[in-house]
Amino acid sequence: MTAILVIDVGTSSVRAAVVDDRLAIVAMAARPFPPATPFPGLVELDAVELVRLVMDATSEVIGRVGEPVTAVGITNQRASTVVWDRTTGEPIGPAIGWQDLRTVGECLMAKATHDLALAPNQSATKLPWLLDHVEGARDRDLCFGTVDSWLVWSLTDGAVHVTDHTNAGVTGLLAVDGSGWNAAVLDALDIPAALLPAVVDSSGVIADATVLPGSPPIAALVGDQQGS
Repeated sequence: MTAILVIDVGTSSVRAAVVDDRLAIVAMAARPFPPATPFPGLVELDAVELVRLVMDATSEVIGRVGEPVTAVGITNQRASTVVWDRTTGEPIGPAIGWQDLRTVGECLMAKATHDLALAPNQSATKLPWLLDHVEGARDRDLCFGTVDSWLVWSLTDGAVHVTDHTNAGVTGLLAVDGSGWNAAVLDALDIPAALLPAVVDSSGVIADATVLPGSPPIAALVGDQQGS
C-alpha cells in the first residue's frame, strides 16, 4: 500500500495523517498546540515542543498503519519565524507567530526610510527583531526559517535547510519575481543572507526524513492549511 504521511501545523494544533493511493485517510492523530500570548499583541511558539508533538503524532499514525510510509508532505501556517543555532539545532528563543504585532514600529520605519511596504505578520521584521533582542545572536552561526523549514531541518536531523515558494512568498524577503531572496531588502533590514534557507519547489523530492522509520522522502512543502 502506498502510504503518504501528511504533517499539518495549524495555528492551534498539530495533525499527522496517513493517506493511501486513493487519497483516503488511513489514520490521523492530532495534538493541541496553542500559541503563548505573554502580552497583548505578542504571539510566541515553542519550536522544540512543536517538533516533539509532530513526532508524537507521527509515531502514532505510522504505528497504526504498521509499516513505514512512502513519502512525507508538510503543510503549515505561514510567516511564523524560527531562528536556531546551525551547530546545536537549538532555537535562540521563542518562535514569533505570524499574528504577532511587536514589529509594527519597525514596519513603519522600513516604509519611511527605505520605502518598503512590509506588514507585521510577515517574517521580514520578526527575524531582525530576534537578532537584535537575543544577546550575542548576531555573532552566532544561525538559521532562519518558517515552520516548514524548521520541520524539514528537524526531520532530516539538521542536514537540510530549505523552504518553498509558498512559504517564502509571505516572508517579505523574496524577490517579486520569485527568483530568490531580495538582496536590497536584506541589506535594508540588516539580515545576513547566510541565515536564509534555499528556496525549492513545493512538490518534488527534497530530502529524506532520516529520523522517521525507513527514511521516507520529503516530497511536498505547502504554506497554509488548505494545502493539506
